[in-house]
Amino acid sequence: MVSPLSKIAVGVSAEVSRRRRSAECTIAKATVVDRVVAAASGTFGVRLELTNPTYRLPAGLKCKVRFGR
Repeated sequence: MVSPLSKIAVGVSAEVSRRRRSAECTIAKATVVDRVVAAASGTFGVRLELTNPTYRLPAGLKCKVRFGR
């Protein structure tokens, strides 16, 4: 099985959308990928950068992210 960590790198595009309104999405780019995986949860950090001039996605909003689309 291929690890998700091997598929995500700096510059990879991702779709970011509100959890409840998945039809509207914004394209973001990965700017930082943490290569250290937390043993307890199997997770790793990714920082995304996106344009949000109208503040459609306010800070603190839970979102859904899809990589490689």
